[in-house]
Amino acid sequence: MPADKPYIEHRFLGVRSFIDYLSEAGVSYTLFDDPAIEVLFAQKCEILNRGRDSVLIGACTDEGLGVYFAQFGIRITESFMSHIVFVFDHHPRPDELAETADDMEPLVLRHLDGVDIGEILRRGSH
Repeated sequence: MPADKPYIEHRFLGVRSFIDYLSEAGVSYTLFDDPAIEVLFAQKCEILNRGRDSVLIGACTDEGLGVYFAQFGIRITESFMSHIVFVFDHHPRPDELAETADDMEPLVLRHLDGVDIGEILRRGSH
């Protein structure tokens, strides 16, 4: 677990979402209609835009996995979202989601540094 963080792991995924990877791997999951998501959009409007970005909270339901996740989709162009997932050993609380959102921005910026958006656009959307 990252030092004093509520999540146990994080991954920058790029243009493919965590949900895509779970589905491709045949891993079952459940998404939650969690009111904390709307609170997060209201609290972190300088980072997250409700009309442009996305937040999903879910849990992997295959036996033996027992992990929860928060997937953030950040719009980087009109056609592309960049995804980052944070993995938890429990259902994340609203305050933990807020802390996670604060950690997300520098992680995304670090991974996008040096990415040629023009090259991505030339390859077409996914």
